[in-house]
Order: sequence, then C-alpha cells, then structure tokens
Amino acid sequence: MELISKYKLEKWILPHLSKGKRGFSTRFDLGKIFKLIIKRLKTGCQWRELSLKEYFSKETMSWQLVYYYFNKWCKDGSFKRIWISLLQNNKRKLDLSSVQLDGSHTRSKTGGESVGYQGRKSSKTSNCIFLCDNQGQMLSMGKANKR
Repeated sequence: MELISKYKLEKWILPHLSKGKRGFSTRFDLGKIFKLIIKRLKTGCQWRELSLKEYFSKETMSWQLVYYYFNKWCKDGSFKRIWISLLQNNKRKLDLSSVQLDGSHTRSKTGGESVGYQGRKSSKTSNCIFLCDNQGQMLSMGKANKR
C-alpha cells in the first residue's frame, strides 16, 4: 500500500514545496523525497537507515540529500504551507463541535529551545500546546515562550 497517492501528492503537496532558486532544479523526483521524509517521520528510523533503493532503484541517492530537503522545507515554511492548505481544503471533514487544548513538556537534555526547569521531570523542558478537533485531528501547535 502506498503511503500517499500520486494524485494527492501532485494536487496537495508538491505545489507548496519550495523549489531551487537561480535556475537550479534537482534531477530527483521531489515527490519521492517527500515520501521518504514522511516514512522517516512515521517510523522514527534514523536518516541513514532509510530504504533509498525502494524509491530510487536506478539513481544514486544519499540519505544526506533527503535530510537536506527536510531541513530546507522545515526552515522555509513549506511544511506549514502544506498543513494550512490541507486544513483549508478539507475543513468540511473536521469536527469542530468541540475542540481540545492540551499541553506537553518534553525533556531538552542538550538544551536546545528549553523553556525552564520542571521539578517533577528533574530537567529543563520545552513546552508545547496543541489544539485538536473533536476527532483528535491536530489543528494547530504553539510553543511556550521563555520567561
């Protein structure tokens, strides 16, 4: 079973991904790269453990290139544009009869964007807040600011 159909990929995903500037265009299929990123996020495997041969059997591809696109699309807002577009185009499927707001404290062992010390967790944590519809579909996420 394919994770994302070709039709959905071309209609809802690819138009929102940033492309190379100054005439550069990749020789690799951005749709396949996107599918590899989603697979990595879903399975939680290491970048170097991605099954590149499954998607790029005839071409030489490295996990570093897949990570490059993931990092690029995170920083330039491509994933945010995709998410907003998907919510707008599918809002009739959302159950907004009731919404839930929930928070999360995740340990930040190496510092990163840690917010503050949480006594019950015995470490610094990053704080996030999530807004979901009545079916648990995430609508939005926010980060707590440092105090």
